[in-house]
Amino acid sequence: MFPPWGVDVFESHHAEGWSMPAVAHDFMKVILVHDGHGHLEVGGAILPCTRGNAIIVPIGLEHALVDSAEAPMSLYVVSIQAHILETTCFAQDTLPSGVIALSEHAAQKVERGMRRLLFEQTLDLPTTGAQMVALTLRLIVDVTRILASSTDETAPARIPQVAVGSDSVTRMKGYVEDLSENFFEATNLDAAASALGLSRRRFTQLFREVAGTSWLAHVRKLRIDHAKKLLENTNRTVLSVAFECGFEDLSTFYRAFKRETSESPNQWRTKLDEDEPVH
Repeated sequence: MFPPWGVDVFESHHAEGWSMPAVAHDFMKVILVHDGHGHLEVGGAILPCTRGNAIIVPIGLEHALVDSAEAPMSLYVVSIQAHILETTCFAQDTLPSGVIALSEHAAQKVERGMRRLLFEQTLDLPTTGAQMVALTLRLIVDVTRILASSTDETAPARIPQVAVGSDSVTRMKGYVEDLSENFFEATNLDAAASALGLSRRRFTQLFREVAGTSWLAHVRKLRIDHAKKLLENTNRTVLSVAFECGFEDLSTFYRAFKRETSESPNQWRTKLDEDEPVH
């Protein structure tokens, strides 16, 4: 039975000999294979799945999970009722049904999201329902964006290639990808290096190899690019824009903005207004 907020999360550790009959649900399922391997049977197709794969099962799709005899699967399962998707205008066909091979970094990101859901579910606080829905939406958006950024065009019943590379390089590539959405949270180079378990020197070297520039220059450009969008498309004050983009004080924002554009934020916004065509 679903809790009142419409999201249910659980771990499923399959024993040898366990079997699942074909079934269709009136809710959507997002599954991550934590360990083991087997296959998904859906629409007459047999889709192999293994550790690090995501499995997307839309509402009403008849399916069955079949474990291998030698390595039954351990899964994280998030079940989402239809009204959650309808209320938030999330079209379930945004995610392809079937098995999706994630990069190591992407699989870790999805697993962290699912573990956080499992933890939140145990708290039983007045805010638990709202937090569960928020975290679930973040999870399915993360999976959607991971697929959208893939160089391989993803289609139902197709398995993209897993990203390859050394552990440090893979982690760095994932970190650089995440910065495009988390640049406003970035603190300093030392904290970033520590989070990835790298020395400052190794972090600096790998970051430049992956991003083609220094950490500071990359973060600053992401912040200023976002600031330009806010200055162009909103009426927010320069101070509000600075804080939203991750700058701790206005003077630092002004210096960084002028370094990137040769203009102050106010000058840049005024110039945009002057260049706007008159109808």
